[in-house]
Amino acid sequence: MKRFTLRQLAAITILAASASLTSSFAQEAPVAAAPAKPYTIPSKGISDAIRKAVQDPARAPNMVARDGWRRPAEILALAGVRPGHRVVELSSFPLYYAPMLSSIVGEKGMVHMYDFPVTAEQYGESVRAFSAAHKNTKYEVGDFSNIAFPRNIDVVFSVHAFHLMLLTNTDFDRFHSALFKAMKPGAIYLIVDHSAVVGSQTEDTAGLQRADPSLIRALVGNAGFQLVEDSRLLDNPQDDRKWPVFQEGKLDQTDQTVYKFRKPIVY
Repeated sequence: MKRFTLRQLAAITILAASASLTSSFAQEAPVAAAPAKPYTIPSKGISDAIRKAVQDPARAPNMVARDGWRRPAEILALAGVRPGHRVVELSSFPLYYAPMLSSIVGEKGMVHMYDFPVTAEQYGESVRAFSAAHKNTKYEVGDFSNIAFPRNIDVVFSVHAFHLMLLTNTDFDRFHSALFKAMKPGAIYLIVDHSAVVGSQTEDTAGLQRADPSLIRALVGNAGFQLVEDSRLLDNPQDDRKWPVFQEGKLDQTDQTVYKFRKPIVY
């Protein structure tokens, strides 16, 4: 596996710092809804807890409308989220997965939700209100380089957060070191993000809001995590990976990287 030197990581940070964060995050509010795509939960391989959470009538209709593209039951099953789990969700806005995670882990579990200061400026109020209404959640906003993670994490759920971590100059060495120590042996680290052209590094991170799959694998693998599955769940061969992810009429229709990593049981 390709390894990144400190000099290369510094270059990534400098590039990210040069991006206009204000304009980048302003795009996080979709300019148009994606065309509806039918969604049916698979009949096999989906737990009752996940099925109940996805089918919960309390879910926001505008979020349910996105299920056909996002395939939440399969993604949650891939992560292995179960009742009683302690889950870390990175980048909880705009409350697509958080309600389902809260439902699945139940009263004996906990969902620790983390957001970036720049995204919390726009979405923090609604996420705080959700967390206040759900006792099995905790919401925090801060620098991802300095998160004090809870201990004994079962699942880390990172959906569309990795490219934002690049944009906000996250120190991946510090972040992954703290995360690794906080996770149980065998715990799962699931990463989903909009795919950039492989080998593009951070060239398209600010402009297109995408992450290079090879960069994700290198940064996570260097931290000691094992890649156990490179899923094709959210593949879209119609996406050439060269358009902005919030392009009008194309919300959720990107080709997406879905990596399932694991903290080794013996390390």
